[in-house]
Amino acid sequence: MKALYLGSACLLAVTSAFASLGAQAADSTPVQQYHYGQTLDVKQVIAIHEDSGSPFDCGIVEARMDYLDSHGQAHSLAYRKFATNCNDGG
Repeated sequence: MKALYLGSACLLAVTSAFASLGAQAADSTPVQQYHYGQTLDVKQVIAIHEDSGSPFDCGIVEARMDYLDSHGQAHSLAYRKFATNCNDGG
């Protein structure tokens, strides 16, 4: 039982360290504006952020995707999209 607890604690520590590394990398990375037809090298998405408005709004919002490319370098991409609220048929 003690080994299971230690394993869980170790996994939590590694996960937290990775998440904070991703957040730090995304914060220090300049944001690039997406343009139509742009080729992207996305190996892993770290986070997707969306401007928050009213929870009842359904329309176009500013968003940002933080990701790692195939070389492990962090990137941040700004783009416009339909609000998440639009996905529920509202």
